[in-house]
Order: sequence, then C-alpha cells, then structure tokens
Amino acid sequence: MEGYRFIPVLLVSLFLSGEISGQTCCSGGVPLSSNLGLPPEEVNTLQINLNYDLNVLNTLKTGMQKLDDNSRTRRTHAALFQTGYSLSSRLSIDALFSWVRQERSIQQFGNVDFTATNGVGDAVFLFKYKLLSSFQNQTVVTGALGIKAPLGPSDLRREDGLSINADLQPGSGAWDGIAWAQVVHMLKFRPGMSLNGTAVYGFKGKNNTYLGSQTYQFGNELQLIAGIADRLLIGKILIDPSLNLRFRQVNSDRFNGQDVPGTGGSWVFLSPGLSYWFSPRSAFNARVEVPVYSNISGTQVTPTYRIAAGIFTKINLVKKSHPASDFQVK
Repeated sequence: MEGYRFIPVLLVSLFLSGEISGQTCCSGGVPLSSNLGLPPEEVNTLQINLNYDLNVLNTLKTGMQKLDDNSRTRRTHAALFQTGYSLSSRLSIDALFSWVRQERSIQQFGNVDFTATNGVGDAVFLFKYKLLSSFQNQTVVTGALGIKAPLGPSDLRREDGLSINADLQPGSGAWDGIAWAQVVHMLKFRPGMSLNGTAVYGFKGKNNTYLGSQTYQFGNELQLIAGIADRLLIGKILIDPSLNLRFRQVNSDRFNGQDVPGTGGSWVFLSPGLSYWFSPRSAFNARVEVPVYSNISGTQVTPTYRIAAGIFTKINLVKKSHPASDFQVK
C-alpha cells in the first residue's frame, strides 16, 4: 500500500511540470533583490524610496531560441516601499516592503485562461556595514547581510477553487538569507560621475506548506550589477543619468526535493535611467530595462521589458552645518 502514497505526489509533479514550463517560475516574480541597497549616506539620515515596478513577459523561449508563440503572457505589478537609516558613519539598516499583483494569460483554441493574484508581498531587511571609505568618500565599499521575511500569502486559490502555482503567489512562504555587497567610486577627473558595482546572492528557503503539505523551494539567485552615473546641471535643472548592466543567474526550483522542469537560467539586462532633482533632497526616478541575453532552462516565458518609476527623498534628522553637501553624488 505504501506505493500508492506516491501517486498523488507524482500527479502533482506532472501537473506542475506542465504548468510551470512556459510560465516563468524564475524569470518573472517580485523584483525584490534587484531593488536592494540605498546609496551611502551620512549618519542620522533617513532615506525613503517609493517605486512602481512593471515587469512584462511576452517572449517565449527554449534555451536561447525565441519561439514564434504569443499565446502566453505574464505581468508583475509591484509597489515597492524602501526605507533606510544610517545609525552611524558605518552602520545602516534598509527595509523593503512590497504590494504585488501577478497576472498570467494563456490563449488556447480561441479561449483565454486568465489568472491574477493580489496582496502584500514579502519584505526584506538588510543590515549594512561600511567596510571602506576613502578620503571624502571617493571610494565606498559596503557589505551587508539580510533576510527576506514571508509576509505575503503563498496559498491563494482561483475563484473556481483550483490551486495557483508558486510563481504566481504574492509571497514565497519561505524565509531567505541574503548576502549583499556594493562599491561606489567617484572619478577624480569628474567629481559628478561615479562607477558602481553590486553583488547580491539569495539563499532560498523552503515553503513546507505548499499545496497543503508539499515542499517548494525557489532556486538560489546570483545578481551582479555594474553601472555608471553622472550629474548634469542644465540651466536650473539638475539630473542624474545612469546606465546599468545586470547579470542574473537562477538555479532550478525544487518541488519535494526534485528539480522543477522549465525553471532557472541566466539573463543579462541593460537598464538606462534618469533622476530629476526637483528639490535639494528629493528626486523623481525612472528607468527601463531590456534583456540583451538569456539562456534559460527548458521552455519559459521570459522578460520582454521592465519599467520602474518613483520618488526618492532623504531627511537628515540632525541639523547639518554644511547644507551645500546635499548634492553629493550617490
């Protein structure tokens, strides 16, 4: 009789393989890790960043090959609230909270199967320590450790009562560990220009209550981001143009200890951005992101483009003696 216990698990595994393949369990999702890390700031400074992030996935690929198939689409809408506080000249804390709407559409034989979920997403708490700060902060190296707390629901169902896949849930249902590092270097020949590099690694935990009593684990994730930013004064308009290159590598997800087909892969994204400072301490930010390379596991719907926009502000809770430093390069 023990052999019959494996039949439900096998059926669920086959169901997941068919549903997740082409549905991007890894190439979509909530953009938490790529938004981590506020810029280095002075002690007793509170930073607040509110963003809307839209990730559109209309491209179906197998490995590196694009398929002529537009029957499957995905969209992730995320409202991201990020705040950070500098406790000392070296120690700071960041927190990132999210609200998420996930959408999936499948067109088959003239019919459209549309699934959507809404809700509070997971949250990230990052504890940062400034490892190196050269004269006048020309070069700043920061390291951090953090956790992702599973605040969002991971067991939502469709209106007809059917279960919804893990990649469409607002939350992951698991605690994750995060390692983060960043270097920012201001160029001597042009103080308004800076180079930056960021590395993020996510150690994914297990959701042990997936589908009631199953175990689901998203694949560990590595991201490497390199960029350049400048500061330009055009008349009375102050803007910060930037250009980033982001590499993302994700391992396959695991369901009950087995790799999930059609999950995981590697991507490279190009992301130009612009910040407009409408006051000395507040700016409007906007950026777009497009994939320039992707090599994915199996068949998946992969990102077509991504748009993000929001407001950033910083508040010094202790009166400064040199207000002119408000326009340092970040």
